[in-house]
Amino acid sequence: QAPNLDSFMVWVHFNSPQKYTSSSGDLGPAQEYCARVDIEVDSPGPSQVIRSIPLQARSGTARVHAPKGLQTVRLCAPAGDCRQQMLPLKNAGNIDVQLKLKVCRQTGEDGFTVTPDELSLRVGEEKRHYEVTLKGEVTPSAPAHAAVLTTNVPPILSNKQFVAWGGVTLGRAVQQKLVLRNNSPKATQQLRLLIRGQDQDCFQLQSLFSPEERLTRHGELSIHPREDVTIHLLFAPTRVACMLAKLEIKQSGVRASQPGVKFTIPLSGYGGTSNIILEEQRKQADGYVATLTDVAAGHVSKVCLSVRNTGSRAAFIKAVAFSDLTTRTPMEPTVLSLAPSQFILKERTQEVRRLSHSDNTPLATICLFCGDEVSRQQYRR
Repeated sequence: QAPNLDSFMVWVHFNSPQKYTSSSGDLGPAQEYCARVDIEVDSPGPSQVIRSIPLQARSGTARVHAPKGLQTVRLCAPAGDCRQQMLPLKNAGNIDVQLKLKVCRQTGEDGFTVTPDELSLRVGEEKRHYEVTLKGEVTPSAPAHAAVLTTNVPPILSNKQFVAWGGVTLGRAVQQKLVLRNNSPKATQQLRLLIRGQDQDCFQLQSLFSPEERLTRHGELSIHPREDVTIHLLFAPTRVACMLAKLEIKQSGVRASQPGVKFTIPLSGYGGTSNIILEEQRKQADGYVATLTDVAAGHVSKVCLSVRNTGSRAAFIKAVAFSDLTTRTPMEPTVLSLAPSQFILKERTQEVRRLSHSDNTPLATICLFCGDEVSRQQYRR
């Protein structure tokens, strides 16, 4: 009950439903949510709505991109002078964003500033007056030979921005490769690798130099100038769930007063897969054979196909009939129809699909395209 005041404030909170979002791919539109607040008089008799206040909320993903050539900003200035670099930012997400910009200062980097310190970006927007300016100055007390300023980011390149496994059967491990390149023409880079995150125990690094190929969550390596090194990553899920972690790549051997730059590569995968089989059909080396009986002109013949999912994940199945499989020519639906042509089959369940044929022409080849439903939903988002 509210205190006896002329007015009081009521807070309405919105909690966005948590959804898995891939780090790449089309996000689609933001989710719209609608509701309303009804205001009534609290009385013993029948109540009546005095006023209704509509509520609206949007839930989406914020992605702010900078040009690929400006992922590393390098500034050089003589003593007592300054340099600046424009950095265009683009909102590649599906909701508007409000940004606060600041310089993460380290020892000896007090000469950097960024303006403006706040900006707004609408979806898909990249306006030139939203450019960011970085300025660096050399302090007058600095010696002349130290007048060159850089962001001191090691020139390490990767062939992947993220590593995604998809579904892996429980009890199995699947390996993927990640290639790191030292793009420096002279300097050797000493790097430390570490897997961290909520599901870090499901991801492993394969030892780079050990002959027994032992697994670990951390390691160190040296990359010579212009050299490529392959990193072997293993994913071994322990349960039927989506799992996330990250691979941290950091310089090693740097002084404590100058902490090394850290790169992060997201890791994702999920445990359990679907497994589709056809039952009660004659199996051949290249597929199955379903027999249609009483095939005659003007007569509709039917046969039922029993599809079972023996896996631990729901499967999405799409059935397509081809009159010529080699050229992928689809069969006319007036001649042969499938009902339904696509469906979701839950784990350890069975479905019966009906096939109807209404002509005396040669029969078709039916292909069942199937995959994990959880993977399809992730790609749709």
